[in-house]
Amino acid sequence: MAGLLETPFLWVVATIALYAVAYWGYGKWVDRNVWRSDAKKATPAHMYMDGVEYFPVSRYVLWGYQFKSVAALGPILGPFIGIAYGWIPALLWIIGGNFFIGWLQDYGSMMLSVRKEGRSFGPITYEFTGAKGRNNLLAFVLFYLIIISATFIALIAQFWNAFGGTTFVPTIGVLLSGLLCGQLLYKLKMNVMAVTVIGIGLVIVSIYLGMLIPVTMPWGAAWNTVYWAAICAVILYVAAILPVPTFIQPTNYLAFYPAYTAIMLLLLGALLSPFTGVPVAEPAFVGVWNNTIGPIWPILFVSVVAGLSPTGASVTAWVGGAQALVSPLVGGKSANAVLATFFGLVLIIYALTVQALVTRFFRLVAGETWGEGRFHILGNKHVATFFGLGVSWVFAISGSWWALWLYFGGANQLLAGLAIMLIAIYLAKTRSPTRNYVIPGVFMVVTTLAALIWETWTFVNAAIQYVVYNNAAALAQQTRPPVSGVTLAALAIDAVFVGVGVALFLVGLSMAIRLFRTYGRSKAEGRVPAPAAADGGELENKSH
Repeated sequence: MAGLLETPFLWVVATIALYAVAYWGYGKWVDRNVWRSDAKKATPAHMYMDGVEYFPVSRYVLWGYQFKSVAALGPILGPFIGIAYGWIPALLWIIGGNFFIGWLQDYGSMMLSVRKEGRSFGPITYEFTGAKGRNNLLAFVLFYLIIISATFIALIAQFWNAFGGTTFVPTIGVLLSGLLCGQLLYKLKMNVMAVTVIGIGLVIVSIYLGMLIPVTMPWGAAWNTVYWAAICAVILYVAAILPVPTFIQPTNYLAFYPAYTAIMLLLLGALLSPFTGVPVAEPAFVGVWNNTIGPIWPILFVSVVAGLSPTGASVTAWVGGAQALVSPLVGGKSANAVLATFFGLVLIIYALTVQALVTRFFRLVAGETWGEGRFHILGNKHVATFFGLGVSWVFAISGSWWALWLYFGGANQLLAGLAIMLIAIYLAKTRSPTRNYVIPGVFMVVTTLAALIWETWTFVNAAIQYVVYNNAAALAQQTRPPVSGVTLAALAIDAVFVGVGVALFLVGLSMAIRLFRTYGRSKAEGRVPAPAAADGGELENKSH
């Protein structure tokens, strides 16, 4: 039996205990004192039911859908960069970030949207900050969505290429099974439990078929990912234009089960690690500076969403780690082939199902931005989807995945910080407590703007290394083969990413300043006594 400090056991138990405090303690307190939720009130899904964007579903379907909509590759690949400073800083940020920031942003965003009749943050920003603020936010979101789409398309293509072709058939199986489950659930009105059993059975069959029928491409890793990325873009196009209850919602719900099973297996493997002897292999603390990626602040604080492997490990290393942790529980090395296919599939569906939502969101934002005026054709759902995926595909096949994820992490966390500030403005307007949101909001905005500056500098420095010192290797690191083998092409791509970084920083800074000013005004207005009601009392100005 291995020592507790040498295995993941103690750290997993401590983390679960802290998350329990977050859910039953801090979470309940915020819900009761800040949001004052009322389960009896109708939601926009009931009030505006149209069967396309608004429709009520089973609480279990909603839970599975939300789980897969929020959870993506960040918590899986993100710690690769965190462990550049040691696994203790990475673990502390995962726990603290979730406890004080992550769930507050997710829950607050949903509650704000529900209380604003299901509207997205574009119209809500217009209400709070005016037309300029709305346009500012939409511009940032469009940049951000292009980056995240390019990142996920690049990674999905690499995953399909990396696992010997055994994960492509299961991926298609999950998508088709989700499509079927949607028809059974909404067209034939079958019981949700029966539909779930059918869907899970089809997923299991798909995994078995994937091992029997591997799908590979013959052109080598560099060119194979180009074609895999194109296939991914086609799938995302279909997902983005079909009604939500037809494809995205049932597929995300069904994908929840293999994803959740993987989490449970990993937790079980960690809890039994003192008996299986699987150790924590990485050093606990390395330092506050890494020569490859820079300082612990701000890089660590955007890393769990933006994964990067500074030690040279493959982006598929998570699958190998999952095999090592779980295989002693299910038959040892003899189960490795099945586990590789299963965990590879989980890695892909984490990315693909969330990216389907991202692609759909891009076309909705494009519709809001360009729906009227000279460029209204870009607001068409087919044109917007094709344009967004086309630009993302070009970025995906030209820039290396880690270069894309550097920007994705900064932009993603900055967007979360901006969302938190929007939530704080709403709370200030309704005279609700705001401290729980303002403090993490300011921290995230400042940290992520600093991260974007640093990340942009890495691209600028790569160009300087080539132009001044003739260091083509430093420039090649910013792109992927075969682009990296052509110096002028690599330099052009590097310049494009410098431009993207500058644009993200300037637009994000402008939006942050606007939100901070709006929050200050809203807070000041909230201090003014409420007008008297007709009966002599005070008019209620709080949302319940």
